[in-house]
Amino acid sequence: MVPEPIHHRVDGDGPALLLLHGSGPGVSGWANFGENVPVFAERFTTIVPDLPGYGASYVPALDRPYGAIAVKALIRLLDELGLEKVHVLGNSLGGMVATQLALDYPERVERLVLMGPGGVGVPLFTPQPTEGIRLLTAFVEDPTRERLVAWMQSMVGDQSFLTEERIEARWRAASAPGALDFTRDFYRAALRAMASGASPGTPLWARLGEIAHPTLLTYGRDDRVTPLESAFLPLRHLRNAELHVFPNCGHWAMQERKADFERVVLEFLTR
Repeated sequence: MVPEPIHHRVDGDGPALLLLHGSGPGVSGWANFGENVPVFAERFTTIVPDLPGYGASYVPALDRPYGAIAVKALIRLLDELGLEKVHVLGNSLGGMVATQLALDYPERVERLVLMGPGGVGVPLFTPQPTEGIRLLTAFVEDPTRERLVAWMQSMVGDQSFLTEERIEARWRAASAPGALDFTRDFYRAALRAMASGASPGTPLWARLGEIAHPTLLTYGRDDRVTPLESAFLPLRHLRNAELHVFPNCGHWAMQERKADFERVVLEFLTR
């Protein structure tokens, strides 16, 4: 059986940088990182895939942990592109996948940038599921424009960032036929596992001590999906980690604090 292809875009030249997007309605690699690619592509061969189940990539069966599914697809992509080693930047779900990639294939990863990563930290002072996740699941179960706006408002620190143009673009993407099917199934499974405590295998946060790669953790101070206190556990257990916090910023630092985010990431990767 021929493995399903993973949709991707490659820009620029130089050392390889893999950008992994988060989850959510109408999400894709380009929707998350398209505005950042011109800056990163000046210094790096910048690869922007759509993770399995998102954008134009194939929809996988959720018959095993999603991290394992996504990592296998990414390794196939890197092999196809002839890339032995890459820097990896992951946001939210993409941060979880980036961490899994570093654990499963440490020899393929150079440096890690984890921005508000899922599954890596523990919100010490915030009930789970967090506000952003609750609003996301409310939207995918009842996809009205009002619920989409409420979810998007929880994703940012500065509400003026949410222009009508940004809201309308996300609404169009989220309203496309079949756009929410995978996200709905994904979060139903995740919430069932969270409620029952029956997630298979060792959780990612319990394996962080195995990762020796230089790692930059970035969080928005006002993140309501992966709150800032989620950074404390990975900062303690990742052996070569450092932390940068963006003030007046939520979960989408790469867009909401675009210039600052690019400057901090480039300084870390080119140090």
